[in-house]
Amino acid sequence: MSTRMRLLMLAALLLLCAATSLMAGAHWLSPVDIWHAVWMPSATNVEDLLIRTTRISRTVLAITVGASLAVAGGILQTLTHNPLASPGILGINAGALFVVVLIATFGGFGISWSPYAGAFLGAAVAAAIVWWLAMHRATSASPLRLILAGAALAALFSAFTQALLVIDQQGLDAALFWLAGSVSGRPLDTAWPLVVIAAIGLLLSAPLLRDLNVLSAGDTVAASVGVRLRRLQALAIGAIVLLAGASVALAGNIVFIGLIVPHIARRLLAADLRVWLPGAALLGAILTLGADIAARLLIQPGEIPIGVMTALIGAPLFIILVRRQRNAHV
Repeated sequence: MSTRMRLLMLAALLLLCAATSLMAGAHWLSPVDIWHAVWMPSATNVEDLLIRTTRISRTVLAITVGASLAVAGGILQTLTHNPLASPGILGINAGALFVVVLIATFGGFGISWSPYAGAFLGAAVAAAIVWWLAMHRATSASPLRLILAGAALAALFSAFTQALLVIDQQGLDAALFWLAGSVSGRPLDTAWPLVVIAAIGLLLSAPLLRDLNVLSAGDTVAASVGVRLRRLQALAIGAIVLLAGASVALAGNIVFIGLIVPHIARRLLAADLRVWLPGAALLGAILTLGADIAARLLIQPGEIPIGVMTALIGAPLFIILVRRQRNAHV
């Protein structure tokens, strides 16, 4: 099967998952209900209100978060030459959670958008500090320095967060959403700026793919053919901050998407980043939507955090990939 056909199949599967997401829940809806809510909404129709105020929002957010984390993970794995790299390695998750808990501790949740802005700010500041540490007295950030700086800063932010949670119980209650991960209860009229930021991050990633392709062969090879490593690293880190920062701010700590999806995309599609990274965006959106649908259906009328579902789905997939990779080299 050709690569183009596989991409088309992934796009079709994403549309199917999106339609299922709009229909699925404690109260199942029909395709006719979806059509009516989208094109002929009524202010007095309960199904229309459910779809327009809840299910469209969580579907859009799941697609945005899944695609953004997958692309951010793919870029970071290429940038660091580390197949185990994920956005959290830059301290993005830990930085976002720390600022959210800090805001909650000082009673700053009176404004509806404050946790989103705080989480994104924390993610951006963490990534900026990691970049500065990795670049200190160097012409370019080595992959090892990026990883070590990110691990150290993540540990530091996590320690600060735990200290705040011990001091203030209110901060713990506010942090539960970001710790578990969820796309529910987040209206688009509040979250849309972060969706736009994630879209900008995806657009910024596109011009970098050619140079990242060369970089995948090694820093020395990339420098020898004229790739400006420092500029490429700065732009790539900027794209990762926009993508992962917006995702963490929207949905909290969603694990395994940024780690596992790039590996699946590379196995399904061509080795060219210009092919498998868009495929990773589709796969990330599909996996996140599927996890969200399963989270709604498994323990009705309750709901499992989507972060738990992505871990339950992603961990076995990753183990299977590792075993197959090992067998291929035996």
